Amino acid sequence: MFTRIFNANALRTGLIIILALLAGCSATRFADRYQPGASEVVLWSDERIPIEPGWRFLGTETVSVRGDIRDTALSAIDHMQSLVFVREGERVPSILLLSRVIKTGDTEVFVFLGGTKTALGDETYRENSFSLSGETTDQEYRRYLERVRAEGLGVAPNYTVRVLDRLPVDSVLVRVMELTPGDGPSPLPAYGRLYPQERLDPILNNFR
Repeated sequence: MFTRIFNANALRTGLIIILALLAGCSATRFADRYQPGASEVVLWSDERIPIEPGWRFLGTETVSVRGDIRDTALSAIDHMQSLVFVREGERVPSILLLSRVIKTGDTEVFVFLGGTKTALGDETYRENSFSLSGETTDQEYRRYLERVRAEGLGVAPNYTVRVLDRLPVDSVLVRVMELTPGDGPSPLPAYGRLYPQERLDPILNNFR
């Protein structure tokens, strides 16, 4: 009996901690997560992403992105929230995107991210390099380039894209994407291919 009560209390405590973290993240408007002149930004919980000097903040963008779910033809519609920065002083600026997705549903989660690992701040991220056309038709990436154009700035014909991403938990994605004018090694995949998802097992779902 004592063990059963202890396990129930431990589960209740864990749920309270998770809800507190979610409440803390939702209490701060995403647009307020960066303050002009700050050298770092928090996108999730207390994980801090450093920002090098020279980046100018343009604002935020929220884009609906379609996620691919394994073993089903269905897809998830998520919302990618991004802080958009540019580094000027060149013919066309480089672009920095600090983004996150916090899934609000309880049936799909992100699949574990494998690949090359690198350190950013105090955390470990996955690292990849891609290319992106300045005339891309991808809904998400086009939105960021349109934001830069709306500021009266030029856009490069092609970009090398360095992508650092991380799953703090299986329902939260944090991503750092830096676009530098030039040619990258391979085309940047759309959100759904970069971040495959899967449905939770119904039994496991009861314990979330």
